[in-house]
Formats: sequence, structure tokens, C-alpha cells
Amino acid sequence: MDRAEFSGSGLILLDKPTGLTSHDCVKEVRKRCPRHTKVGHGGTLDPFSTGLLMILVGKATRLASFFQGMDKVYEGIFKFGTSTDTFDCDGKVTEEGPLPDFRAIDLGKLAGSFLGAQQQVPPSYSAKRIKKQRAYDLARQGEVVVLEPVTISIHDFILELVAEDRLRFNLRCSSGTYVRALARDVGARLGSPCHCLALVRKSVGAFSLGSANTLENCFEPRGFIPFDKIELELPAARVDHREERLILNGQDVMAPKEIQGATGWVKFISPQEKFLGLTAG
Repeated sequence: MDRAEFSGSGLILLDKPTGLTSHDCVKEVRKRCPRHTKVGHGGTLDPFSTGLLMILVGKATRLASFFQGMDKVYEGIFKFGTSTDTFDCDGKVTEEGPLPDFRAIDLGKLAGSFLGAQQQVPPSYSAKRIKKQRAYDLARQGEVVVLEPVTISIHDFILELVAEDRLRFNLRCSSGTYVRALARDVGARLGSPCHCLALVRKSVGAFSLGSANTLENCFEPRGFIPFDKIELELPAARVDHREERLILNGQDVMAPKEIQGATGWVKFISPQEKFLGLTAG
């Protein structure tokens, strides 16, 4: 697609290929847009991983933090016996050790022990900032990176033995969960070094990989949602034509009395039932 073939705003449900960073995908989409079009994403995927990446175009980039905060669903493979510096298959091997005796392990009980709210230490190779620098930049420079634990929540977790050194997993978790760090923690629980061998993001909130486009056809209707058609499961505030014009011109509009003081996000809907934007309740 030529640069001038697309104009507008919206959400691209992208099936990210392995080997590309999320920023690489943003750059590829930007090449297909008119110059100066804003393009961003709603939550990163590591280069080794594949699956659903939310690409935001035009005024949809204002929704980035909203999508980043949604629950995620993943599936993939944990490999035991080796650990890497990044806790994934792209890293350098840092430790080798014995395999767990999976015949003696109740995988359902093991997975259940990780459910609920908990503290997780992010990987050193992550985008977390330490004194205005990315943790992964410091780690690549050979510095010892120690990150503070963050609160995450694991809602569903299933483990299945697929080889003597591998477990397949299915996971539904909160925003901010590092699956690579979960591989580290599962390995530590079993006394065996472990890393994430494969990872696929299946969904973000109510948005599914099954509806996603490839980079080559990223603006095809199947996986492209125009801004005013983005469906978010949030309380709705319907505005009149005057308020609609104000919102479209970037001006603030007072939230309706019935939602003033409410917590969370509220979406503005036009008289024609089109999505106009979000406001904090």
C-alpha cells in the first residue's frame, strides 16, 4: 500500500510476526499512512513473541493507556533446564540445571498456586525506567539492574506437559504482567532454571487475535476499526450536537451529572451513536 492510500483514525488489530519489535511494527504501519500521521501501540510485545498487537492511528493514539491497562490472554511454552538473561529464547544462556520430575508434580495445583494478586519482579531486560534510563539499556551495558516488585494479578493459569522439558501454558492476567518473569518464577518454584520458549498473545480485553490483520494487509476492514466504531465496554455519556462539536475541536466537555464523581473511564457518544472519545469519571 502506498503512503497516501490511507487517511483517518482507528485501531488496527495486528498479528505481530516474530522477530520484530512493537516499534518496528509501528514504523511499518506509519509508512503506509500520510506523512505526519500519528501512530502508536497499546502495549508492547517482545520480539520473540507473536500475536495481537493493538496499533493506534491518528486520534486513536489518545487511547493508548486505556488499551495498555486491559487484561491479556497468552499461550506459549516454558522450557526447563536452562535460563537466559532475558528469560526468553532470544537471550544468552546464564544457567543450566536439572529438569523437574513432572511425574511427581500436580500441575493443576502448581498453576493454582500462582493465581490472584501478587508481587512480581520485572525482568532486568524490560522497558522499566531507572533514573530516566530504560532497564534494558542499563542491562546491555553490563550494569546490575534491580527493579522493584510490582503488583500484578493472574486470573487463569493452566499448565500441560508436552515434553520432558516443556510445559504448555494458557494464561489470563492483568496489565503489567511479564510472562518471561512468570517463567523464571515457575522454574524457581520447581528448582529448575526456566525460560519462555514461545509466546502468543491471544486477546487484549474483548479484542481477539482471530480478527487480526497481517502487516501486509493491516488496513483491511477485517482487522481495522475506524475510530468512531471502536467498541469499549464502558459507561456511555451521550452528548448533544453542540457538545459533539466541542469534543471534535479538542475542547473539554463537562461530564453529565449522573457520572460526575464516578470512578474509571466513560465514553462520549454522539447523537448518531458514534464513539467520540473518553473521559475520566
